[in-house]
Amino acid sequence: MSTIVSRLDITQIFCDVDEFCHQWENWWQQVPQLPSITGERRSKSRMHLSEVMTIVIAFHGSGYRTFKEFYTLQVLPGWGKAFPNLVSYTRFVELMPWCKI
Repeated sequence: MSTIVSRLDITQIFCDVDEFCHQWENWWQQVPQLPSITGERRSKSRMHLSEVMTIVIAFHGSGYRTFKEFYTLQVLPGWGKAFPNLVSYTRFVELMPWCKI
């Protein structure tokens, strides 16, 4: 059984997702935004939106049953060079809702 990750190059997936994110962010900047609440904190992530989305897409085509297994067994030990700013599993799970744009 082949998976999407074995059939496609993770670099190509990232390039396509990154291009989409740049276009989406340019569009988002043109849309009027609600004012932020006084004292509201907006934390920055070490990982870019396109990196988070690429990993989530790769999981869905990976064949792993759980995301935790995929992230701890595949991503953390093997994809560090591709994603130099990887975060812990717990932090990544906190970032996942961010990629549901």
